[in-house]
Amino acid sequence: MQEHAVEPTRGSRELRELGALVPPGEQIPRLENPPRRAARALRCLARLRFASLLRPVGPLPLLVVIALFTPAAISVVTSVAIGVAHGSAATAPRLGQGALETSSNWAGYVASRGRFTSVSATWMVPPVKGGTQPTEVAALWVGLDGRGTSTLEQIGTLSGMLGGSPAYEVWYEVVPQAPVYERLAVKPGDSVTASVTTSGDGEFTMFIRNNTTGAAFSTLQPSRGAELVTAEVVAEAPATISGPAPLPDFGTIRFTNARANGRPIGTYSWDRLSMSSGATLQAATSPLGRDAGSFSITWKHQ
Repeated sequence: MQEHAVEPTRGSRELRELGALVPPGEQIPRLENPPRRAARALRCLARLRFASLLRPVGPLPLLVVIALFTPAAISVVTSVAIGVAHGSAATAPRLGQGALETSSNWAGYVASRGRFTSVSATWMVPPVKGGTQPTEVAALWVGLDGRGTSTLEQIGTLSGMLGGSPAYEVWYEVVPQAPVYERLAVKPGDSVTASVTTSGDGEFTMFIRNNTTGAAFSTLQPSRGAELVTAEVVAEAPATISGPAPLPDFGTIRFTNARANGRPIGTYSWDRLSMSSGATLQAATSPLGRDAGSFSITWKHQ
């Protein structure tokens, strides 16, 4: 799956990195005796392929082609320069310049025009309502790179119907490797916090905690050649052979404390993506909150 994106105009100044999140300092044990999964759901997971595993078909005039787990068929709706968020300057962070876009498989926020060594966010695992298809999937994640680069490091949760059965999973992916599903139990209503961090040495700490149960997972993975040029907090319809998977009804997902390099994601230059299929809006992304690090994504159509 490829992305066709128009570069947003540059803001009045380019915000620079102000440090990174500290990776988890202690070894986090894997859960013992994880629950057994249905064979049908596992087979569906094995068949599920993310857009990051596919290759671009080539550039188009005036468009930037983006590969790997990236929003496909993006078109800029409008560009806006944002000043200070509503409220006093003493309490509200200053927002960077933003662009409003549509994508065929992504909804959420992407920070750019910086060197990014960490990204993190918190969200609640959404319950899903099955529609007309046996496989309907929404993947929620945080990641580094992936727009205009050949690498991407990401971790998150998956909510969906797999082979007609509801499934809620934790996974991570280091492109070009395939996604890895972990045995960290999550269920609808659980609060999770996920992060990806690096010191810039090609090693990435992928971390996720179930805040409701206290269980957590962490892994150190290599990703050579990472450019560290974007940070993402996204809900995605993963790719299948025929295109993005049908999107299950997940209601409204609220992301909070979305941060890049320890700062609210909205204080960088950002793209706000909503998901659509042709003229049909599938998922709408809200404006950033007053803290520049919170927003919602609302399901609209399969």
